[in-house]
This record gives sequence, C-alpha cells and structure tokens, in this order.
Amino acid sequence: MGLLARAKGLIARPIRRKFKSAAPVYRGDRFLMGLLGKMLSRPGIAPLAYGEGEVFLIKGGLFMSGVSIDRSGYEGVGTVWKEDLGQRHYDPDARTSTAPLAPHALWLPHAFYMPLYVHTDSPFVLRREAGTLYLYLEEMRLFPVELEKRPAYYSKLTSTGIPMPLIGPHRLQRQVLVEYNAYCHFFAQKAACLFCGILAERALLPSRYGSYFAASPTEVAEVVEAAYGEGVCSEMQITGGVLPRRAEVPYILEVGRAIQQRMGVSVIPGSQAVLAPPSSLEELEALKAAGWQGVAFNLEVWDERLWPGIVPGKAALLPRERWLEMLEHAVRVFGKGEVASVLVAGLEPKSSFLAGVEWLARRGIYGVPIPWAPAPGSALEGHQTPTTAWHIDVTVKVLDIWEQYGLNPQRHSSGGLHYADLARMRDHIRQEQAQHPGQTEAGDLRYLLAMEGKLPEL
Repeated sequence: MGLLARAKGLIARPIRRKFKSAAPVYRGDRFLMGLLGKMLSRPGIAPLAYGEGEVFLIKGGLFMSGVSIDRSGYEGVGTVWKEDLGQRHYDPDARTSTAPLAPHALWLPHAFYMPLYVHTDSPFVLRREAGTLYLYLEEMRLFPVELEKRPAYYSKLTSTGIPMPLIGPHRLQRQVLVEYNAYCHFFAQKAACLFCGILAERALLPSRYGSYFAASPTEVAEVVEAAYGEGVCSEMQITGGVLPRRAEVPYILEVGRAIQQRMGVSVIPGSQAVLAPPSSLEELEALKAAGWQGVAFNLEVWDERLWPGIVPGKAALLPRERWLEMLEHAVRVFGKGEVASVLVAGLEPKSSFLAGVEWLARRGIYGVPIPWAPAPGSALEGHQTPTTAWHIDVTVKVLDIWEQYGLNPQRHSSGGLHYADLARMRDHIRQEQAQHPGQTEAGDLRYLLAMEGKLPEL
C-alpha cells in the first residue's frame, strides 16, 4: 500500500470513530470530504479531532513525502517567518531548488515541531486562507499550522558585515548551529563515511579563516551572544568535517574562548562540540577549560565488523577501542549526560544497534538514534532506509534503555526530533495514569506508538 493510502487510512480512522455519521466511508464524495476537513480543521476543534498520536503519524508522513507549498504559504518568509538555511547535508531534499525562500519549520497541533522538506509532488500542501495557514492532505484540510517565526538576530550583521544567520543558523527550536565548513579530509582520502553527503551542499560562506573555516572565532562569538541574548537559543553546537592534522581542534578551542570572553561565562550554557576524539587526554581537558559544556564523538555504527567498512576514515584515524576509551574519559571530564555519540539507525542490525546504545548508556553516554535518510551526494544515495515500523520500534527501545540508566530524552539537540516527541507522549500518558488509576490504554494510539513501539494496523 502506498504512502498516501496509508496516511489517509491512519487519518480517516480516528475521524470515522469520532464523527461516524459525518465522515463518508465510500469513495468519490470529494466535496463532502473537503467540507468535513474544513469543519474538523477549525482552531477550536482540530486538537480534539487529532490527538498527539495522529499528529505524530502525520509528522512522519511529512518527513517521508515532504510538503508542497501554495504561493500563499510563502508570504512573509524571510521577514516574519524563518527561511531555510540548512544543515543541508542532513536534508533528504538537499538538492531541491526552491524559489522564493523556503520556510524552515512548521508548528503542528499539540506543540509538535517539524523541519520542512519541500517536494512539489507531495500529497501534503500548505495553504494560507484568510491569514491562517492550513495543512491539507490532497483536498482534505487537516488542521491549522504555523511557520516558525524569524529570530531577530537574523536581521543583524557581525562587526565584519556578515549576516549573522549565515554563520549560526537557528534550528531544532532552541539551538544555534555553527558549521565551520562544508569539507572533510576523508573525502580527499577516499575514506568518507558512506552515508555522508556533506560535500554535496553549497557552503553558506566562502572559506574565510585559515583556509578551512567559514567564520572567525570572534564572528561566531558575536552570533552566539546575539542568539542567546534574544532568548531564542539556549543551546549551541559546533560541527564540521575532520580536517588534516586535526586542524578543527585548535579552532574549536579558539571559538570556545571567544564565546567565554564575549558572554562573560566560564561554561557556555547548553554548548556541545561535535568532533572526532582529540589525539590526547590533555586536549579533552582543554576543551572543557575553553567553555564547552559537552562533546559528541560520533561512532555512527556500533557493529565492530561493519564499522571500518561504513566509516573507513574514522576507523583509520583511531582504533575503535581508543574511540571508546575517549568516550569514557569524556564522561569523567564533562559528566554524565554531557557526552553523546550518534548511532545512525538503519545502517546495521537492530540487535547490534541496541547493544551499542546500552553500552553507552551504562556509562552515562547518549547513543543518539538518528534515522538514516540516504543523503544526496553520499555513497549510499538511492539506497533504502528500513521501514517506519522498524525505526519506531528501535526508538522506543532506546527510550527504555535511557530510562533504565537515568538519561533524560529531552537532551541537547533533541528539539522536535522523533525520540523527544515519543518521550513527551510517554510523559503525558504516565501523568494521566497517575491522575486516573485503572484507566485502560486500549485504543490509545499514543500508547501503541510511544510505549509499545508499534504502528496501528490498517
């Protein structure tokens, strides 16, 4: 069954259950379906007609098939609403050209947050009517939504005259992201991670600092100060490719010190440096002294047989045993919950993936389950990620492991991500169970998704 048919089935079922006398159960009455959509999508009714579980599934459909935007949906993008600036090498539609400016993200009912991927042939459509933005599924109007507002610092320049969002765009609800380049030494060595498409993106700025870096430490510090000062960001992350002679390490140290001085803090709140493990323990200590609250050393794959094949450059840089030692040492330096390692979900068997999450969690390290979306420009472009059911099952099992070891799923860089959504639904279910002891979970789509890790049957 196609994605559109599955999405319609998932959406129509709760509608038929709640409005049995109104919803057409036969094919062909498109007018009545459109009328029903307009009735159910009214602001006061939509949150009742669509629960958290239904909205989560619609969000999954948006991720899988993107969204088409009516001309009216572009109104105010780049002025009132935030425009999309990337992180392009993580986007499924990284090569898609959109004009005018594409919006960055969408707010759905029940406070669900969704980065947007624009596809002109998507069954989902954004259309603004009488000032209200609605999400449509073909002819059926689902519910009111709204684009993410544009931060004030997006209209500011650095002291060198560079637009601030080109140095540190805002993403994931609360984070300012600094990508120091769109280059990785592993590509030149023909040892790039097979899933990575970083070189397929267009750099936002030409190389302007030491031949490798898009912005100077002073410029980065100005942007971070502005984003934090506005209150739109409470986290920052710095990331980029691995460079010859590990040139990124001195740069990250300089950036940390510049932010410390600019903001007058010893620890940059909510900060995370993403890099391959430094070559020495002293450099790890230096990163903490430079103000970084946490670090991420992304293994990407746990299975030791697959690791050198999928991430050959990383495997050649450091033996896997040394990588794990540095992760353990990082916890001793930064503390439990301040160290992470992305494990790309879908590149290895479920059993080894979860074994890696458990090994890391037992040591106070987040094994972050980022679903594999085959990236344009990567060696695995055109390959297929596992099913939605596979990813939901894995994610719920990850949440179970994190709970066992006392790791909060509302972690750094979690804003709007699928595991944070499921964790929030789990919290809501437990709060309701405490208020209404003995209440059955039968028929609760949230319970099926967030607690059991299953999709509803069609």
